Amino acid sequence: MTFRLQWRISVCITLILCWVNGAFPLSGQKQLSGQKQNVARTHGPTDARELELFLDKIFTEEMEKEHIPGAAFVFVKDGAVLFSKGYGFVDLERTKPVSAERTIFRIGSISKLFTATAVVQLADRRKLDLQNDVNRYLKKIKVPTTYPQPITAAQLVSHTAGLDEIRPGTQAPNSEGVLPLPAFLQTRLTRIRPPGEVISYSTYGITLAGELIEEVSGMSFESYLKTNIWQPLGMDRTSITVPESQASDLAVGYEYREGVNRPQPYEWYHTTPASSINSTALDMSKFMLMHLATRGTAKRILSERAMREMHSRHAGGHPQVPGVAYGFFEDDYQGLRILEHGGNMAGFSSQLVLLPEENAGFFMVNHHENSNLRDTVKWAILERYYSNPAAIKAPVARDEYKTRTPMFVGTYRWNVFCHTCPQRPSGPVLKVSSNEDGTVKLSNSSHRWIEVEPMLFVRDDGKAKIAFQSDKAGKVKYLYSSGFWVFERTD
Repeated sequence: MTFRLQWRISVCITLILCWVNGAFPLSGQKQLSGQKQNVARTHGPTDARELELFLDKIFTEEMEKEHIPGAAFVFVKDGAVLFSKGYGFVDLERTKPVSAERTIFRIGSISKLFTATAVVQLADRRKLDLQNDVNRYLKKIKVPTTYPQPITAAQLVSHTAGLDEIRPGTQAPNSEGVLPLPAFLQTRLTRIRPPGEVISYSTYGITLAGELIEEVSGMSFESYLKTNIWQPLGMDRTSITVPESQASDLAVGYEYREGVNRPQPYEWYHTTPASSINSTALDMSKFMLMHLATRGTAKRILSERAMREMHSRHAGGHPQVPGVAYGFFEDDYQGLRILEHGGNMAGFSSQLVLLPEENAGFFMVNHHENSNLRDTVKWAILERYYSNPAAIKAPVARDEYKTRTPMFVGTYRWNVFCHTCPQRPSGPVLKVSSNEDGTVKLSNSSHRWIEVEPMLFVRDDGKAKIAFQSDKAGKVKYLYSSGFWVFERTD
């Protein structure tokens, strides 16, 4: 089994390397060349035909450029689907067109949003307390008492539980080889830091949350989601185990190698709650509409109070740098708060984006795990329909901070890697150096970063922010550019 198949996270390594090289933004800022900037924020698309024409050009050009066989997209606003469309083909042998309504795609790590929703739902129904020690509810497996502080359900779904991201070994050879969650987790719950210390994207935290759902509800994970989320929302083409009656609509995964789109094997994971849901664009619109409903405008499976709690910020490196809610990661575009999650599988890439302040959101999925299509579409939509240049303000350097730069200088590694595995850690490394003018510089970027208040830095053009976090001894330990992108110091 290849390393690529073993090491699966919610964004592919190609996107990570692009981030390090400055191709993608820190804290949600990206300028798309050739796009006209508005003078004040607009409030999203209002005409489905205009949106279709805008997106058709992007999908056509980018899919041709990247040789992507098929994709699906849906945009929701004000309690309804504004626009949905399939592009290209489900598979290349039958040349069957993609349907936003019928074509079933693998959504990868967006599965984590359903797991988080189910945990919050159980708390909403008073079946568990999000702030209680999860060991109070778990019978088949227990979290080790490595630290005196217990791990809570809230920490599992906010990626702050402090569990190691152990790899390889998350994949099963086939459906029959998928282990029950307690059997898989029995030897793989390794605690590497006290809970609540830092955000670190966690497959194991969400997988343990899936086991929590099973034990509290007395149902299998898939049965719980089907009965309590998918059926109430009318998501009848969403599943983990695709029914035989829908199998012909399941998209084939493709990767483009050596000038050819090659079919990819179907992947099975022991980490089912973190990885393994399949859905359609139209079904995902129902899930988004539920999460955007605040006044009874869509089917509800969570109370308004629970919805507000789920979407609230629960952890972060600094109030002005995006953090994490329950399940959702925050991003920011020119002052507009974004809740989102991406997903990858062999042959597939997907993204779900909510704009709660605008009562809007969109979901897209396409072939090719390493494609840039989802990022291109996301930033194109944000820039065209939600631009707010007035929110961008260049930072002003303060003399009292100019002598502080040595404390931040060092080497930082993205903190999503196995800390206890024998193999060398993977993932991007970011180096921070100081400039003569009292600013800092990040490796692979020509920009200066200016400290505007303790531990908070703004890029010299005002389009991005980062924050540092110290340990109890006062030594700088973490660099945050968002809840998802957190780097830990290695020197």
